[in-house]
Amino acid sequence: MASIDKLPAVRNIKDLLRRAEPAEQPEVLIEHERCLSCQADLEGSRSYIQLRVCHSCGFHFHLSARERLATLLDAGTFHEDDRGVTALDPLSFQSKQSYRSRVINAQRRTGLAEAALTGTGAIMGREVVVAVLDFSFLGGSIGVAAGERLARAFEKAADRRAPLVSVCSTSGTRMQEGLLALMQIPRVVAASQRHHRAGLAHLSVLTDPTTGSAYTGFVSLADFVIAEPNALLGYAAMRVLQEHTGDEMPRDAHTSEWHLAHGLIDAVIARPQLRDSVASLLDLLLNDYHLSAGKQQRPAPPAHSERAAWQQVQLSRHRLRPTAIDLITQMTTSFVPIHGDRSGVDDPAIVAGIGSLGGESAVLIGQVRPHDGNKRSGLIQAAGFRKARRAIGLGGKFGLPVVTLIDTAGADPSLEGETKGLGQAVAECMAAMLEVPSPTVAAIIGEGNSEGAVAMAVADRVVMLDNAVYEVIRPEDAAAILFQGAERAEEAAERLRITSHDCLRLGIVDATVPEPGEGAHTDHAETARLLRRTIVRNLVPLRRQRTKKLLERRYMRYRQIGSTHSWIRGRLERRLAHLSDRVAGAMSRFRNRSSLLRRRADYGEETDIPV
Repeated sequence: MASIDKLPAVRNIKDLLRRAEPAEQPEVLIEHERCLSCQADLEGSRSYIQLRVCHSCGFHFHLSARERLATLLDAGTFHEDDRGVTALDPLSFQSKQSYRSRVINAQRRTGLAEAALTGTGAIMGREVVVAVLDFSFLGGSIGVAAGERLARAFEKAADRRAPLVSVCSTSGTRMQEGLLALMQIPRVVAASQRHHRAGLAHLSVLTDPTTGSAYTGFVSLADFVIAEPNALLGYAAMRVLQEHTGDEMPRDAHTSEWHLAHGLIDAVIARPQLRDSVASLLDLLLNDYHLSAGKQQRPAPPAHSERAAWQQVQLSRHRLRPTAIDLITQMTTSFVPIHGDRSGVDDPAIVAGIGSLGGESAVLIGQVRPHDGNKRSGLIQAAGFRKARRAIGLGGKFGLPVVTLIDTAGADPSLEGETKGLGQAVAECMAAMLEVPSPTVAAIIGEGNSEGAVAMAVADRVVMLDNAVYEVIRPEDAAAILFQGAERAEEAAERLRITSHDCLRLGIVDATVPEPGEGAHTDHAETARLLRRTIVRNLVPLRRQRTKKLLERRYMRYRQIGSTHSWIRGRLERRLAHLSDRVAGAMSRFRNRSSLLRRRADYGEETDIPV
């Protein structure tokens, strides 16, 4: 983590709160003399004074809703909405202490009217609608008033065509409001889905703790989910989990880091970098700059490799060949990855995210295949295809072009993969590529094998690096099946027509990309530059097409691929094929008979070979 003691002194929570609305500040700001985690002395610590973060161990202390907004928004831009929306005691709930009294006490103690604080503001000059759940107000629990405020925030964001940033610290549903509180989950989700259908961004920041109804509702529907380090996250509270299992939970269970490792959230970002990260992500999602070109120049025809097909197969698998991550890093000026498919697995064989490509934001999806010689390296799991599908959906929602980099030995053929829905995941990924209402470009950068490759390569434009190969089956496997011996893999590679220039002649790809020197493995930077230029050149004309025309052309491309004939022509072709086969058979028999007659003439009539 970067040093946070070097942050400018102006980012001081107390100073920013004073500049906001002094009359609405909480009555008490809790000061700690020592870190609750490592016991470090916090007196004079700039990181603690400015952001409530321990300078020694990075422990993140609780922030109130207004403190949170002071660190996230541009100073003086927050305007609170719906302060008058309250519901003190909708069920007249009776307990040892009056529920109404508890709400009033929480209002006095925190300076908030409800657990949800909503309004508008700006992050680095960009207008946003914000919604913050404050744990200090009855555990950040969601009741009728909080639900109404959250729903109104999503509706206001939709009306203003603005992104929404939610920050959560909540224990779930407010029990004292019974089923009315439970019904706030669909109430807020309905409003968030309307905001989603309008093609607007929702970023969610999860802080310690975030459990219960918010986690199972609008939080998990966000386009991008960020969490602070070591935050407690999940549906159930830790106490409930321990009671249910009867065992001690693992040390990192239910933490933000655990969620990231399992692909349930997209990033863990420390508080000092949070504001910049949110601003960068909004810039990428809402970038209105599109690629364009002036006078079109016809590119020089590429010089194809003269190597044999089997040699190109070996180069496509070279251990030093650049991977998708290598190329994405060098092709983009900024890249924010997403993690997982929100179902508990983050497949490392797929990297996906949003980056700046030639100045325009784009969704980039790469098949990551380590060239380590291991046949199972980089095999794509069902979760990988679902992650790719999620990224494709983001491209469609925000109107961003989708660029895929293909390099895989295929989908994972294991029994575990089958039981996790591999077939459906591949099919849905392919369908998403064919239906996304954004321009798509696929680049085959290594070995594109079988269904694992084609699921992400059905694009408007398909390009190939010169030494890449595109296969229906690996040549070794084809040789073992067709020729009963893997040693004839070289022959199979030639006959399968898998090289880049073969694919260009067959109409499978639209362009090839030259490789530097002896191949892409000799110069990663130059390979990335050449590939980026080709991708951008293919994206420009696609950007000029209307969505309806784009989808229709994509449909016709894959509807018409491969040559077939009408019924009459097909029948004639079949008859000619059968006639040709009979003629070839007759000629073969004639040659055999002639050979036999010559042998009898040479060796006499006693030869035992029958006529």
